Amino acid sequence: MKKAYSIVITGQLQSCADFYTRHFQFDIVFQEDWYVHLLHAASGAELAFLAPDTPSQPAELHAPYSGTGVVLSLEVEDAELEYRRLADKKDCDIFLPLKDEPWGQRHFMLRDPAGVCIDVVEQRDES
Repeated sequence: MKKAYSIVITGQLQSCADFYTRHFQFDIVFQEDWYVHLLHAASGAELAFLAPDTPSQPAELHAPYSGTGVVLSLEVEDAELEYRRLADKKDCDIFLPLKDEPWGQRHFMLRDPAGVCIDVVEQRDES
């Protein structure tokens, strides 16, 4: 395997691309009206978005993401700094405020325009 990345089926292609490029420093590396592919150059992470009902795709890929059952974890150096940076942004739907977990993580959670839950996490205790 060369790499793995997720593709989210959503009608919010441009909103998602804008969200991740603006708030998480992803770059658009490929874009059509039916698909957008993002790359985070520093980490090598990739993420893509596909329009629902794209004729070139099988029927199993026509329905949009329903908003449950998926979490995208973004590990950062300083979760508190990221929380403060994003807390006042009106397009950042933070539903779990910054908190420390007993297993050694500091994190907060928000949703992207497609409804994907994002866990912005700092690993504080490697044990």
